[in-house]
Amino acid sequence: MSLLIIGGTGTLGRQVVLQALTKGYSVRCMVRNFRKANFLKEWGVELVYGDLARPETIPPCLKGITVVIDASTSRANELDSLKKVDWDGKLYLIEAAKAAYIKRFVFFSAQNVEQFENIPLMKLKYGIENKLKKSNLSYTIFRLTGFYQGLIEQYAIPILENFPILVTNENTYISYMDTQDIAKFCLRALQIPQTTNQTFFLSGSRGWVSSEIITLCEQLAGQQAKVQRIPLFVLKFVSNFFWVL
Repeated sequence: MSLLIIGGTGTLGRQVVLQALTKGYSVRCMVRNFRKANFLKEWGVELVYGDLARPETIPPCLKGITVVIDASTSRANELDSLKKVDWDGKLYLIEAAKAAYIKRFVFFSAQNVEQFENIPLMKLKYGIENKLKKSNLSYTIFRLTGFYQGLIEQYAIPILENFPILVTNENTYISYMDTQDIAKFCLRALQIPQTTNQTFFLSGSRGWVSSEIITLCEQLAGQQAKVQRIPLFVLKFVSNFFWVL
């Protein structure tokens, strides 16, 4: 079984690559920057140039591939690339996968996407889920929560470097997961036929609010965080404003 992994240099993608190599799969990664992805080549991955923003580069990447694992995503604040990459590009990827007779398409989405259509990235992920389900491709969708690894950049580093941490006034519990565990679920699913055309919700064993994480990071860092609270409606307004533009 040969795998094409998209987003292999990312926080989740590199863990999927590692798990796939450990299990003996033939792994190819579609990348835009070979220098940035050189560590994947050192691991034994075949690198091919491909860019979701350039649809003509996608079909050659699929030659000889059995499974596509899409671990790529734009950041929520990268509004200029959301439609071009996370919508147009992924729609073309699905069509190219159909033309290449891909046997399984794995897509990483987010939990409760249907409840957050006011957030552009979530709206697009939900749309891709629906397009994939109607594509006649054999698919597996994983709806994810936050990553433990992301907490380092979001909370730990700003506290250590005395930068402000932006949080909303809403106490939302997030059941974070380690990306290594998510990758293990992903690769295990390829070995179980019953996971075909199914959606799985993955989350950690307990939920955390931002204040709990900040307190823990303060204790570990031995210094106090600079917390700036922003009303949730302000973030929604700004997001909607730029999306309309």
